[in-house]
Amino acid sequence: MDGAKWERFDHVIIAAHSDQALSMLEDPTPQEREILNAIPYQPNRTTMHTDVSVLPENKKAWASWNCLIPKQAGGRATLTYSMNRLQGLDALEQFCVSLNMDERLNAQRIIKSMDYEHPVYTKATAKAQQRWGEISGKGRTHFCGAYWGYGFHEDGAKSGLAVCRTFGLEL
Repeated sequence: MDGAKWERFDHVIIAAHSDQALSMLEDPTPQEREILNAIPYQPNRTTMHTDVSVLPENKKAWASWNCLIPKQAGGRATLTYSMNRLQGLDALEQFCVSLNMDERLNAQRIIKSMDYEHPVYTKATAKAQQRWGEISGKGRTHFCGAYWGYGFHEDGAKSGLAVCRTFGLEL
């Protein structure tokens, strides 16, 4: 730690992915290791585009979330969000955000691609989520992040509020 100095705090709140949170702990407890390791992440290619070919053929079936179920089990999540619907956009073009579908997209319709990591949900993940109280706040370390819910930004906020409640704070 070049030039950095150590500081002491009464409590620490870690708002990061489960694997990142675990790597921040100098000496994780067995429970922290077990619970946080049970909530893995996987990379997902996320692309903003205007290629409606990945939406259902029938426009009446277009939804805010349009899922494509892979033919082989165990594949990455493949879905397309209709940003026009989700954001209430009144635009001539249909703006979409797709996960793991670059090979299906017309390259000329791609606006931007990014790589993100999202939690992977399994039975072990669901069990680990139920054990949040076993590690959050213990040893004055608190954990929050979207992985404590369904992986959405709102779930991250919800788990942050849960940490706040442990300090007697409400919004």
